[in-house]
Amino acid sequence: MKLSLIIAVTAAAMTNAVPNPFCQQCKPLPNENKCDITTSCTYVWGHPGPNGPYYCACRAGYRATGYKPDDATVQWRLPWYGPPSQEGRVFVAPGVKCDTLCDHWELGAKGCQEVQLKKECF
Repeated sequence: MKLSLIIAVTAAAMTNAVPNPFCQQCKPLPNENKCDITTSCTYVWGHPGPNGPYYCACRAGYRATGYKPDDATVQWRLPWYGPPSQEGRVFVAPGVKCDTLCDHWELGAKGCQEVQLKKECF
């Protein structure tokens, strides 16, 4: 009886679960780094977990080329806390080129607001 209840509750929870957005990481090893030459495989500090993610980072003021700014499957920003803020920095999936200027690149950390902020990737 108890086992049936546990299975039913677990199944219900799984059907209502919202999947976490996937943020593709890069490997910082030279022969395994799949980032485009316009990006750099960067360690992201300030995250809550013990092992930090590595993401392909665009140059300041740039976003993914050939994709809509709101396409969070290939590009995103992170909620950086404390100085130096990198909230305007755009990260992309490995292999994605970053040669498109953001709408307000001149605003520095406040630039690239057209790219979605994905706190789930932090």
